[in-house]
Amino acid sequence: MPSPAVTGPAEAKPSLGVWLTTVDSAVLYEPSEAATALRFLQEQGFRRAALPLYTAGTVLWSPAADRNRLAIPLDPRLAPGATAGLLQALGRSGLERVGWFEFGLMAPAGAPWLAGRDDLLLRDRFGGSRWQESPSLDRVWLNPLLPEVQQLLEDLVVDACTRLPLEAIQFDDHLGYPAAFGYDPTTLKAWRATAAGQRLPTPAADHPAWIAWRVEQVTALLLRLRQAMAAACPAVRLSVSPNPQEFSRSSYLADWSTWVRQGLVDEVVVQIYRQNLAALERELRHPSLAAAARRVPVRIGLLAGLRSQPKEPALLKRELALVRQRGYGGIDLFFYESARQHFGRVEAPRGEPASPAPAPAQPPAPAASAATELPSVQLPAGKLPASQSPASLRP
Repeated sequence: MPSPAVTGPAEAKPSLGVWLTTVDSAVLYEPSEAATALRFLQEQGFRRAALPLYTAGTVLWSPAADRNRLAIPLDPRLAPGATAGLLQALGRSGLERVGWFEFGLMAPAGAPWLAGRDDLLLRDRFGGSRWQESPSLDRVWLNPLLPEVQQLLEDLVVDACTRLPLEAIQFDDHLGYPAAFGYDPTTLKAWRATAAGQRLPTPAADHPAWIAWRVEQVTALLLRLRQAMAAACPAVRLSVSPNPQEFSRSSYLADWSTWVRQGLVDEVVVQIYRQNLAALERELRHPSLAAAARRVPVRIGLLAGLRSQPKEPALLKRELALVRQRGYGGIDLFFYESARQHFGRVEAPRGEPASPAPAPAQPPAPAASAATELPSVQLPAGKLPASQSPASLRP
């Protein structure tokens, strides 16, 4: 079977996309910044934008009350209807709109809507429920085996895909959970009911059978979401934006290659955030990408830079060229504020002088319960993560 490198003409330009964020950006909060972003995306030829719908323990639209059973709060920085309005404006500008459930099963430790609900949380083998993303960020993880958690995610996804103007719903590795977790009573009881669990009732976190069984539970959750979307909003695609396959499966129990083979997803955006071109080239040649590309559209996620870690323009240019040479049909950049530093001038409305792309605007100060950084995950040596926190970045 041909690899993606020979599926199309080398001169064909991949479609460009971008992730919008609630951190280090005011696009979702300030109408003037939203207008600047729309103008930039149109003029620079972007074809899609992903907006967060669930992040940092808040939602960014107002779900119906009976579809938000844990009463996850609306981001207090948002004006009423702001997300729907921005999505409508993106659609009028010809951009594909992706609703990004960034946090998936993850939530901030101490989220008010989880007060008194420790029974919903996964635990590590020492009984702890907290997971440290960085020295200043503690998270917890909802248990995907629990019907209440499954129903919560299904209801939120169905509400979003039926009430917001979206072409796709997107999850990333956070639909899984860190491999160190799964030692809560509910998960262990289910595991110990299996033949493997009877032989090894309390396995090491990296035991192959224990990994494989928990991977199956995450896949079952995705299947439920897929079926709910097929019934409620069949025209809305299900997208996933994970790390490369081996890391995603071993670290977050998210086996996206299996999801593709089983027909559970409509596209994959593989986040390959690396510090040098050779590392990117190695990942682009991984067999999992070629196998997925034979079944669904595969896009490549590239890091355009972060406030604390800008990327050299020459390096991003070479990365874009390399992905283009390999024949992938789309490239998504993380994130908008850094991406716009790599493109041309932002044109002002008629009658005003044009100006260079401005520095990222600072969003309104978040409420005390909102996250102040983008999430991060610890990565193996040499792997550059994707979003910003004080000490590290997230893939």
